[in-house]
Amino acid sequence: MNPAVSFARKVRVFALVVPCLLPWLSGCELDPYPAELTYPLRSDPIVTSPPGSTRWDTTAPGQFEIHIAHLSDPEIGGKTLDPAKLPDKERSQLAAALNEIFGTPAAPTVYLKDADQQLTDALTELKLDKETLAKGSILYRRHCMHCHGVTGDGRGPTGPWVNPTPRDYRQGLFKFMSTDVHVTNRKPRRADLRRTLERGIEGTSMPSFGLFEEAEKEALVSYVIHLSLRGECERYTMEPILDGSGLEGSVRDKVVELLGDFLQAWAKSDAKGIEPGAYPYKEGDPDHLQASIRRGFKLFTDPRGSASCINCHVDFGRQAPFRYDKWGTLVRPANLTTGVYRGGRRPIDIYWRIRGGIDPSQMPRADFDDQTANKEQWRDHADPYWDLVNFVQALPYPQMLPEDIRNSIYGSRRTKTEHAQR
Repeated sequence: MNPAVSFARKVRVFALVVPCLLPWLSGCELDPYPAELTYPLRSDPIVTSPPGSTRWDTTAPGQFEIHIAHLSDPEIGGKTLDPAKLPDKERSQLAAALNEIFGTPAAPTVYLKDADQQLTDALTELKLDKETLAKGSILYRRHCMHCHGVTGDGRGPTGPWVNPTPRDYRQGLFKFMSTDVHVTNRKPRRADLRRTLERGIEGTSMPSFGLFEEAEKEALVSYVIHLSLRGECERYTMEPILDGSGLEGSVRDKVVELLGDFLQAWAKSDAKGIEPGAYPYKEGDPDHLQASIRRGFKLFTDPRGSASCINCHVDFGRQAPFRYDKWGTLVRPANLTTGVYRGGRRPIDIYWRIRGGIDPSQMPRADFDDQTANKEQWRDHADPYWDLVNFVQALPYPQMLPEDIRNSIYGSRRTKTEHAQR
């Protein structure tokens, strides 16, 4: 036998066998958190008012904590509260209440003594039972904690070194949602969190976990909701104590009150999504598509319209300034000529971003629902939301655009095959 062929065959066999042995080599079961570990109370600044915009991203790798600590400097213009100033009595009471209601990393719960039927139903609908949360905690420790941190603060060991910063769940804020815009205190639906888990976030360090089993995905989604509930209750109990406005009642009563409010917000958000209008144009008809793209371009570039996208996505995002989001981190309106869509690239994903906005990044939603106020602006549009979707999808590909629009965006000297990214 040819030695080269024999060696190649051995390599192939080795490559097939080793993955089968890995479960025995590494252990079949994932290790849970240590039983004695408790969730630490928040110690990083609470951003109550983010600054405005800036031309430059000044956050160097590994300097995230320093950056947040300086947000309240007068020359920057933000406002923060320091959890280190929480009095010892309230600190002890808050830790006890949070541990009682939310448990520990190894034994997470969402416990409400004497909860009414509405809250009990919300706990069931959101799958926040102990068994599901315990499984989610183990998976989170192995796959998520190194970026998102034990408490979901986005400050795990690798968190400060990646850009954009991993999501801080404790604020109760999420970017990519399909929740109906009329829901008060909008939260993501479970399907939204699952979609992010399955697909990852393009252009970031968030990978896809699409190969997880269905039960694993559901458990992780439940655990993220658990961390968000705990963190938001913690923040909004701390805040009135730190800003001097004070609490009505005990610290524990405040945590219980907030948990009830937030649980209802999550349940109502999960129950109702944005219902897009039917796609009104003939698919595959280039004339219909070109007309829709042209209308979308007009809506996008009208600085006084209901969409007015150009005000933030300056030069279609190529010259957009940095600005602070509600977490206090620097973000930048997307350069839409690159074809990178962090919230997903399907038409419906872009529809949700346009119609729902991205509130934590302070991207407003386009509102064409008030027909009286907007009648003159979109009367020639069969569906202005879909016109904007069609334009945004075509924008990175010059040859998909009408010639005059292509020239106004990219210039007439571009070659016919040149892509927008070049």
